Amino acid sequence: MNRQIRSRRATLVLWLTLVPFRATHLAGAGSGLLRAVSLAFLAAGSAHAAPDWPELPLPPKADVQWIAQSMRVNGMPTRVQQFQSRASRAEIVEYYRAHWMGGYPQKPSVKAVKDSTVVGQRHGPYLMTVTVRDAPRDGSQGLIAVAQVAGSKVDLEPGELPMMPGAHVVRVVESDDPGKHSRDLIVINPQPPQSVAQFYLASLQNAGWQRVQLNDIPHTERGGGGSFMAFARGGSEMQISVVEPAKSKGTWLIANQVTKDTGPGSF
Repeated sequence: MNRQIRSRRATLVLWLTLVPFRATHLAGAGSGLLRAVSLAFLAAGSAHAAPDWPELPLPPKADVQWIAQSMRVNGMPTRVQQFQSRASRAEIVEYYRAHWMGGYPQKPSVKAVKDSTVVGQRHGPYLMTVTVRDAPRDGSQGLIAVAQVAGSKVDLEPGELPMMPGAHVVRVVESDDPGKHSRDLIVINPQPPQSVAQFYLASLQNAGWQRVQLNDIPHTERGGGGSFMAFARGGSEMQISVVEPAKSKGTWLIANQVTKDTGPGSF
């Protein structure tokens, strides 16, 4: 996996970790709410084939790059772009709020989430959102996302990742790059980081994975430190970050499995 793809995936996974998912904006949360949103759209008559993906206007004064055009977030087909703009956060928020005011039965949602602002609107079976935060020199940066919620089956399965008692998956992100398929999981464990790290070291090696890297993760303002480990088996790689949350008990686990020699697919 090249450095640019790895950097963009890291940006996406961080965004999905920090920003919650609500019915009014894309970003991610508990499985019960996601299922409720999907069922609500299905009940509204979404059994027909989904229309073409909506095209969102690009932010003013911005450079925009694709993160993923073929991805699933908790089972929902999703497209994500990132941007860096010379316009302020307030300008970006007002730009999309005004754009989504006309031609829709409901007003756009504008929500403050941690250090970001999320603007969202529903377009048929899709949820469109812009997540924006402040950037240096009075600019802004963020992500533009479109997710097909209607008709999508919620996927919060761990796949090949072993699970500890009491652990639950809160996010599954699948994407395709040339020659590689990636599956990222975010898991919350009630056990402390040391126990979680020991469990995965033993479980994956017992399952035939060869450990190729093991490092400590230093303490930061966002987390209390932890460990990073990488494994290889056949044509697959597995990377696991075990992190202690800064303000809660238990452990956050981010796992990335990459299967090589697979072609990009279309959802």
